[in-house]
Amino acid sequence: MKRALEACMLTTIHRWCIWHIMKKIPSKLNGYKGHAEIEQKMSQVVWNSHSKDSFDRNWNDFLLNFGLVDNKWLSDLYEDRHVWVPIYLDHHFWAGMRSTQRSESMHSFFNKFITWNTSLIQFFKQYDNCLGSREQAERESDAADFHTVIPCATKSSIEAQFQDVYTHQKFREVQAQFRGKANCITKLTNSALGYSVYEVGEQIFSSIFNKFVVTYDSVAAEVKCQCLLFESRGILCRHALSVLSFERVSQVSPRYILERWSKKVKR
Repeated sequence: MKRALEACMLTTIHRWCIWHIMKKIPSKLNGYKGHAEIEQKMSQVVWNSHSKDSFDRNWNDFLLNFGLVDNKWLSDLYEDRHVWVPIYLDHHFWAGMRSTQRSESMHSFFNKFITWNTSLIQFFKQYDNCLGSREQAERESDAADFHTVIPCATKSSIEAQFQDVYTHQKFREVQAQFRGKANCITKLTNSALGYSVYEVGEQIFSSIFNKFVVTYDSVAAEVKCQCLLFESRGILCRHALSVLSFERVSQVSPRYILERWSKKVKR
């Protein structure tokens, strides 16, 4: 048992909470002018760096521009970037869990029933109410999955493929990526023997685009995007979906439809 537990710990991936890190910026950097601008720029560097190299460049530029090169807190954060910066973690599968989901956690759920001054006897009574409420919500959700249909947002047969299999909750997440395709411009940059490389520009603002490299292997029916959304959350991103649309793919490989989110799985 001990050996099994030790083996499990060795393969466990740990990550820090970005929500807590970003919340500390005002107190950690309040001695610098324009800390609100510093917070905004740091957030952009953390979330909008789409490769490890680009994060390193953007981080160094950020430190230089705001005179933060000698700040120990930021230096320590950079040393530990592999446990909190998304681009260093997104190649691991997190099943939709995010380090910023504090407000959606079980703490938030139990706060609806229990307060700081709840007595021990009241706690046990309310705990049963918590479980009953949770079970009822899950039963209602299961019934909705089987007896109602969320309309597709596009004419894509791939979207209909996910609509048929996934629970309503997960399909809404998938559907958001199909809607996001409208902001993407796809350009073929290289192709040979069924293997194609695309550049997908995603419009963020009127004249600002983020660019992503997407590869498509028509022989293996495999698509990969630089943003690593599928690798980390198990959902095909809007950039990959844009390439599949460009390639006129009508159905995705079963590897992209995860059984864990199928409405037919008994929970």
